[in-house]
Amino acid sequence: MSQSREVVDPLPWVGVAASTGLAVLAAVALLPTGLDAVVDGGTGGWVWTLATALVGLHTTLLPPLSTRWPMVAFGIGSACMLVLVVAPDLGGTLAAESGGGVAPVLLPSGLVWFVLLYGVSARLAAPWPSIALAVGMGGCLLVVVRLWEFADAGGATMGPWVWRLLLPVSLVGGVLAAWALGRYRATRRAWTAALADRAAAEERRRIAREMHDVVAHSLAVVVAQAEGGRMLASTQPDRAPEILDAIAHQGREALDQMRGLLGILRSGDAGDDAGAEPPQPGVADLPALVAQVRASGLDVVLETFGDPRPLGPAHSLTAYRVVQESLTNVVKHAGRQAAARITVDWTAGLTLTITDDGRVPDRATTGGRGLRGMRERVEAVGGDLVSGPVPEGGWRTCAKIPA
Repeated sequence: MSQSREVVDPLPWVGVAASTGLAVLAAVALLPTGLDAVVDGGTGGWVWTLATALVGLHTTLLPPLSTRWPMVAFGIGSACMLVLVVAPDLGGTLAAESGGGVAPVLLPSGLVWFVLLYGVSARLAAPWPSIALAVGMGGCLLVVVRLWEFADAGGATMGPWVWRLLLPVSLVGGVLAAWALGRYRATRRAWTAALADRAAAEERRRIAREMHDVVAHSLAVVVAQAEGGRMLASTQPDRAPEILDAIAHQGREALDQMRGLLGILRSGDAGDDAGAEPPQPGVADLPALVAQVRASGLDVVLETFGDPRPLGPAHSLTAYRVVQESLTNVVKHAGRQAAARITVDWTAGLTLTITDDGRVPDRATTGGRGLRGMRERVEAVGGDLVSGPVPEGGWRTCAKIPA
């Protein structure tokens, strides 16, 4: 099924009010002059025909016709303009003042048609703007033919060839200007919508990274602790309460981080107490993270070089998530006998190196969401991440974060 061709206005009531105001203004400023000229100089049955065409032309500016069905309004307006083109010249006072008969298409109400062309170009998607432009160019040709001898009949103060040069240039220029302005508005609106969609997609990716980091790490540690507890249940039953406490602690911490993440997502809602949400973890929480993973049975060593420097919340959270995801991968893929070493180097910015001596094939072939999320995080704060197997066996992840 094809999509709707109408470009949705984000503020429809503003558009309706503007269209109504424009229609009233055009009717007050232009319509009386046209009707007076038709009544005064029209002949026979053309008086009512031209009056109807003028009123119909102005009616097309009124919403909802001009806002909801701009192509219908444009079609009606074009039909009214065609009547003005084929109608005979007007006499009366206007003809006497201009020195000859006046073609009804020269009445000021004809300017309304350009507004209708703009509406189609601005509000509708392809192919309707192109169709409207083609109709406009065809109309220019008809008007040029109709008015070609206008100067010769004394209806213009300029010379005939000046008139014949100015007439098509003015008509084509007006049509192209109205059409181009409408396309500019439609393009700008589409560009703004694309930016909003891009921002929403980026926010969804950010939420997915946060959810993955919190849930994957917590479940990996819980699973490792549960498997270790099952192995120790028969030989060291007295350690069961300790293992269960560790599992419960890890679960509670995961829930706290999930609440913090959901609190950030709800922070813009009225009535939320943003201060009640727990803070996001950072570099200062790495020792606690290492202790949790170590409690699951993994041998982890944390080393720090240089003097710590102040980091922004985003940079600090990124550093924490890189270490967290790396340790999660060690627990999931490297095997229970693996050992991990974390190096935090402050000598040149912040460099995090996480190395383990575990199995490589599982991680080398999967390339899951975790590694991609780590790289996106680090690049988002202006850093760089390299991750892959090392020749002597194991896996190394190195992240450089500006500090």
